[in-house]
Amino acid sequence: MSGRDSQHLHPRTQALLEELLSDFIACRHRPSELISRYRIGLGARNALFYCLGYLAKADGRVTENDIRFAEHLMTGLGLSPRQRRKAIRRFHHGRDSAQLSALKLTGFRLQGPWPQRTSLLIGLCLCHSAGLFGAPEKPRRYRCEDAFYHLGLPLAAMDRVFRLYRQEVWISAPAPKPETLQDAWHILGVQPGASFTHIKRRYRQEVSRYHPDKLGDNLSAAEKAHARDQLLRLQQAWEVVKRRERLTR
Repeated sequence: MSGRDSQHLHPRTQALLEELLSDFIACRHRPSELISRYRIGLGARNALFYCLGYLAKADGRVTENDIRFAEHLMTGLGLSPRQRRKAIRRFHHGRDSAQLSALKLTGFRLQGPWPQRTSLLIGLCLCHSAGLFGAPEKPRRYRCEDAFYHLGLPLAAMDRVFRLYRQEVWISAPAPKPETLQDAWHILGVQPGASFTHIKRRYRQEVSRYHPDKLGDNLSAAEKAHARDQLLRLQQAWEVVKRRERLTR
């Protein structure tokens, strides 16, 4: 694939990306659901979480939303506890890096080369991470560009993903209210079929993250608005779970 200065996508790359974006739309713009449909090898997983950690530190600190997104991806990938620990270590390596290491990324590729589709999937996840609070500010966008460059992805692919997000994701309309258990499981970050007790514990943990008393005073207006939206969606998801629990008694 071409590098940083590429303005156009190769026809094959374009076709793969459009197919991936079509699947992404079918997954209701949920990278964790999309990534669950693909086999991602060890080297690609290491590169993904390393770059996610690097991108998350763009503003000088890692937010709860960055951590939660990484956790959602781990769930979507179906990682075992041991694999999760490794993914977290890679995330921390990226977080602690002032710049991406080309040598480290080359080492990840030597752990098992991955196809072009997987590279594009990693790129899509990075774009989502960059836009967790809406259209990314310069620090997050620049780090996303840097990751694309080191992964050998053309910036035209990043621009295409961001264009889709501007059209369908970064909009002022509120997210749809969760109606099904599947919606609730996803919002609460639990595995399908999780027990009521486990979901209740997870709900309390997530609510504590976004509660106004826990946020502090150093958040931007966008981050505070996002936290309010997340808290509302958690509460809505919990109502769905409680309603289903009452019906099955």
